[in-house]
This record gives sequence, C-alpha cells and structure tokens, in this order.
Amino acid sequence: MSDGRHLVVLVALAALLAGLLAAPIAPAAGAAPLQPDEVDPDDVLLSAAVEESGDATWTVTYRVRLATDEEERAFESVRSDVESAPATYRERFRNRLNATAEDASATTGREMAIRNVSVSAEREELPQAYGVVTYRFRWTNFAATDGDALEAGDAVGGLPLDNETTLLVAGPDGYAVESATPAPAETREAAVVWEGPRRFTADEPRVRFAPAAETTDDGGLPVEVAALVAAALLVVAGAAAAVAARRGAGPFGDDDPEPDPGPAPTDEELLSNEEQVIRLLEEHGGRMKQAAVAEALGWTDAKTSQVTTDLREAGRLEAFRLGRENVLALSDDE
Repeated sequence: MSDGRHLVVLVALAALLAGLLAAPIAPAAGAAPLQPDEVDPDDVLLSAAVEESGDATWTVTYRVRLATDEEERAFESVRSDVESAPATYRERFRNRLNATAEDASATTGREMAIRNVSVSAEREELPQAYGVVTYRFRWTNFAATDGDALEAGDAVGGLPLDNETTLLVAGPDGYAVESATPAPAETREAAVVWEGPRRFTADEPRVRFAPAAETTDDGGLPVEVAALVAAALLVVAGAAAAVAARRGAGPFGDDDPEPDPGPAPTDEELLSNEEQVIRLLEEHGGRMKQAAVAEALGWTDAKTSQVTTDLREAGRLEAFRLGRENVLALSDDE
C-alpha cells in the first residue's frame, strides 16, 4: 500500500480515537439530542507498553469533564450501554483498528493483529467529575526487534495528535530509551511522551529502546566486574582458611565470631508491588502523581502502569488527570 494510503488510514485512526466516545452516545430519555462537540473528550491518552517480543499492550483513555446535567446524562447512557453490551463496542473498535494493523503490516513487512480488546466506562470524581472510557488491546509485532533492541513507531507513522491528545510509548522492564524522534515533550527512563497538537511525518514518531547497562545499586562497578572481584576474594579467603586449619585455628584465630547472617530483608522486600504502591500513597497523604510513584519505587512506566491498573480494577485505587499528568489516589475503602 502506498505511503499516501497509509497516511489516510492513520488520519482515519486518529479521527476514530478522538471520536469513538462521542459516536455511541445517545440522548437520555427526555433530554434534547447532544451535538458532537458537547461530548468531545477533554483529554485523550494513547499509551503503548512495548514488550521484548515486539508486541505492545495499548491503553486508550478518553476523559470527559461532566460539568452539566446533560453531560452527566449522556455519559450515564454510555456507561449503561457499555456495561450491557460491551461486545458491540469491542467489535466496532477492533474492526476499525484491524484495518490500520493490516495497512501497517503491508508498510512495515511485519505481520500484525489486534487482539484481546476490552472496554470499560467509569465515572471518576477526584475532585471534579469525569466520565472515563478506556479501551485496552494487544497489538502484535507493533515494534521491530533489532538484536536486543526494540524500535517502535513505524506502525503509526504520520499519526496526528490534536490539542487534547498525549502519546506515551514505554519500553519493557530493564530497558532504557536510546533515541527518539522528534524530540519528545518528556523523556523518562524507559518511556517517551509526545503531546499534541502535533502532526508526525511519515517517518515519525520513532523510539529505540535498548537493554539498560547493568550496574551495582550504588552506581559502582559493572555487575560482571563485581562478580570477578567477589570470586577472587573467595579464593583468597579459602586459602586463608586452609592455612588456618593446618595450624588448628580458625582463619581469625582460636575463637572465630559467629558468621554474619547478612542484613535483614527490608520492608519493601516483604511487600507485594501493589502493597508498595498503597503504602507509598498512604505516606504522601493518599494522593500522588503516577510519574512520582514510578520515580519513588524505581520502576519503569510500563510496570507502574500495570500495577496501578490492577489496583484500580480491584477498587483500591482511583486515578484522574490533572493537566497532562496522571494522579493516583487511594479509594475511600483504603
């Protein structure tokens, strides 16, 4: 398929992502029909978590500020429809994205597919009321593999972002951003963020992830060198013990001290990932930016997103947008 056709399909994808929320909304009983611009999302987050295989888990989140009774009724209608007939929403979303994946396959030479589509609709009130519709799906072979490195973005080259849309692409755990074009609005340890309005060229966006260099926790010797040093010390200690044994004494004299059992495990080592997030939020008054949680725990954006999503689905955590930032808050039950 030609580059021109590829761009047309991607423009259609952008329109789909911006308009899917408005399309299914029907006026509530007794209410006047809503115009499309009355239910446009206030912000849209497109998030792709790339895996080592090249597959990516996508999350597309639409948030609408519920400032009027009409908007409240409209969103309640959407939520009711999603809960009663989620398959209708999933199939429409999947069918349209399948066309994009097929076109991207022809352009990149990688066989792609859209799988495991899910949809949810929730009302959030932290502190302002928002209607949130979230689609999740798996895009196979979204990124190209180059040895241990991953290159993502060619499947959505030319994608336009409007004023309300943010694109986040995160690499796997243990990877770091090696390069990205065009220059992102924000570069994290293993993720890049582009904000609209922006119209990527056919060769954009691009981000390359590579395995992060392995170092000791304090930034000292590389792991491989540290292992060799440790092995050498063990050899020396073993020789000293052998000499001492011949003399009838321990390596430190007649009365060796008891061996050090090592440091006791820290509290964090005894907590699950979910418990670490909950405790961190409790220590910060019950509310933190998601980026701050990732930094405090030393996690990648992809891992933080997965853990917090699980907590939200379990009803232990709530999230809302503050500007372009995700804010996490403990639910009332915590």
